[in-house]
Amino acid sequence: MSRLPSALVFLALALAPAHAGDDVVVTLGGGLKTEPGWDGSKSYVLSPFPIIGLRFLRSPLTGEPTSDTGIGFAPSFRYLTSRSFGPTSPLAGLPNVATAFEAGLTVDYTDRNFRAFATARQGFGGHHGQIFELGVDGILHPIDRLTLEAGPRLSFATAEYMRTYYGVAPGSVGVATYDPGGGYRGAGVAARATWDIDRNWFVRADTGWTRLSDKIARSPIMRAEGNRDQFNFGVGVAYRFGVGWH
Repeated sequence: MSRLPSALVFLALALAPAHAGDDVVVTLGGGLKTEPGWDGSKSYVLSPFPIIGLRFLRSPLTGEPTSDTGIGFAPSFRYLTSRSFGPTSPLAGLPNVATAFEAGLTVDYTDRNFRAFATARQGFGGHHGQIFELGVDGILHPIDRLTLEAGPRLSFATAEYMRTYYGVAPGSVGVATYDPGGGYRGAGVAARATWDIDRNWFVRADTGWTRLSDKIARSPIMRAEGNRDQFNFGVGVAYRFGVGWH
């Protein structure tokens, strides 16, 4: 069989609806999200909202069946717009920060009424630090097809990340030197609502609030141009399908 027909056959099988014999459930979709332009910003921008996931129904190590709520993996992305201060700003003269993109991985464990996860992302472009997030959600199914999730969040960042967005280097004219160092970045809560259109298609709405840490709030950048209360809201549509290997 030639390569092209083989690829078409694989695609057709992959996009088939999930069923009991599948080993993995793949989720692909996206939408739009409103969130702070740069981390700590008091202004908001519209950015892409990817919905991508991979959940194992059969252990890739042992081949034994698991449940459709066990361990899952999903890529994690975040986009931050560039940061600059105009000539009338008290922060005029500070270095600009280019547009940044973060990419990483989320590992979670989900049961019918509980989810716990850990996320790590690496920055590219405007910053080259790392972000780490932890969260726990309670899960409710109040009516058929509707799933509600909500719970607390903790966030940590490396020193390089913190200095990029909140630090002020020595010699900056008119702005006091500030080095926040790495560590605790903030805490908050997040919530998600998922409506199953049918067995494969669904609509998802995510929202969250993060209260940035005291050491971030003490930054001259935050005092002049920031807001330690950060909010986000996103809506998207996605399709999930099953893939088998056994």
